[in-house]
Amino acid sequence: MTKDIAEPNPFTHVEKVDVVAHRGFSGQYPENTLLSYEKGVEASATALEGDIRLTKDGEIVMMHDMTLNRTTTGTGKIGECNWHGYIDSLTTKTEPPQPIPLFRDVVKLMLRQDVIDKKMYMIIDIKFDNPLEIMEAVHTLLKTEFGDHMDTLARQLVIGIWHVDFLPKAQEIGFPICFIGLSLTAARKHFLHTADYLSIPFAALVDSDGHAFIEEAHALGKRVVTWTINDVEQMHECLVLGVDAVVGDHVDKMIKHLWETTESMTPEEYAKHLESSTYLASRKTRMYYYLVKKAMHYASRGYVGM
Repeated sequence: MTKDIAEPNPFTHVEKVDVVAHRGFSGQYPENTLLSYEKGVEASATALEGDIRLTKDGEIVMMHDMTLNRTTTGTGKIGECNWHGYIDSLTTKTEPPQPIPLFRDVVKLMLRQDVIDKKMYMIIDIKFDNPLEIMEAVHTLLKTEFGDHMDTLARQLVIGIWHVDFLPKAQEIGFPICFIGLSLTAARKHFLHTADYLSIPFAALVDSDGHAFIEEAHALGKRVVTWTINDVEQMHECLVLGVDAVVGDHVDKMIKHLWETTESMTPEEYAKHLESSTYLASRKTRMYYYLVKKAMHYASRGYVGM
């Protein structure tokens, strides 16, 4: 995946940061549904992001959680429920009620000509608590149902993984790879030289170590993604950090504050805009992110296993 997805700003000569619709336009529509993805496309997001799970009968569904309980009218662990005859009849709890889409439905959306023309891409988030078999299921589906479109999909789909155990299968698919994780230590050890994208929480990037990590990644030609950004001051700080992509629920707000507020600035005005950020000026705020980063590091070791 090349770094010229977003058009460079002719005034500042810097690339526009990518606006990534988190689980689609989930700030206004039910998450991980075709409606939320459609609305992300309509709102002119640079990219989409969505999660996948494997059902008992081998279908790949768009779902963040391990269970159906939070977001759907059903209950139970997805890996213990069949798509056919159960999940296919469920809807979202969030209005307006939407059916639960399959991964193949989203791939078809990405292959629509209007989406291709916009040069959109999508990060497929494959959580570490998925069975490894989901990687083979993804690869098989892509080869058997979209075999004639693999070259196009290689420019549109990014395989997001949390654990190094998923890396060999991700490499077999042959699409760009995104490490998604909580720990810069894990990112540096396992993915800095093997992934194309590095998706790291905002809290892990705001200190000097985070700044150094962004520089290391950029020196290697990697793209740095951060999440989940719904606060305007955090959006401003993302520009200061120099990340390549920002993941958030509110596409309209991100476009306004990441693109529209800076698009007519001169280089001098843009530099002053970056310098004007005071979000991390407070010692209390910096201490908060220090503690969050520590907690995420230990959570990554104890929960994710890296």
